[in-house]
Amino acid sequence: MRGKHNMHFLHKEVISLHVDVGELIRKCRKKAKLSQEAFAELMHTTQSTISRIEQNLIACEAKFLARAAAITNSQDTVVAALFSADAAVQFLQTVPMFIGGGIFNWIM
Repeated sequence: MRGKHNMHFLHKEVISLHVDVGELIRKCRKKAKLSQEAFAELMHTTQSTISRIEQNLIACEAKFLARAAAITNSQDTVVAALFSADAAVQFLQTVPMFIGGGIFNWIM
């Protein structure tokens, strides 16, 4: 089949990773054995805000999550949650497969 290639091209697609950010921040805080009040003080916010974030009543920015991870020394917890096995599979399913799928067919 000269001139024909079995290639898939990447099209615009939103990758949705389902991560409970509030629960993730709570895990980081608990891992550091901090109360909401103590954690809020370190994060320069209020206990009420921390409570609302942990309940997913309000969203936080990625830099808030990064700072929370750094303050609680929980970078490993955050990375594990963001790049869990489910997230990795979701990512691999959205990556274009070139030349008959190559390595991605072998992985899947």
